[in-house]
Amino acid sequence: MPSVRAQRSGGEGAVDERERAFVEGLRREDPGEADRYVTLRDARNQAIDEVQKAQARYGAAGPELRGVFVQQLRDAQRRYAERSLALLDFLDARERRALSRYQEEIARINRVLEERARSRAELEKLLRGE
Repeated sequence: MPSVRAQRSGGEGAVDERERAFVEGLRREDPGEADRYVTLRDARNQAIDEVQKAQARYGAAGPELRGVFVQQLRDAQRRYAERSLALLDFLDARERRALSRYQEEIARINRVLEERARSRAELEKLLRGE
């Protein structure tokens, strides 16, 4: 039976600090979105625990009893996949919104640069006496 090699977002100090900073940034932007992220993250972490426990039971059962635990392991893996996908969907949607804002800002800056280029051309014509 294949195992899910899932890691929590915690564990190492640097990872924990990045996670805290990410959640704090979300909370400053939108407290509701931060709460949603934390809920999704915690659900995924709970699913990781469930997979690890199911893998331990499956591994400890021995070949003749593994059939008893295989469905529990598959169910835990499925819950892990569902919860991980929900977290990825959340992050993807957030990144798409940010990308849209960045594209709008780039377009605005490009318009400003174009206006300045036109003004520059007019001023250069004045300097040349045209």
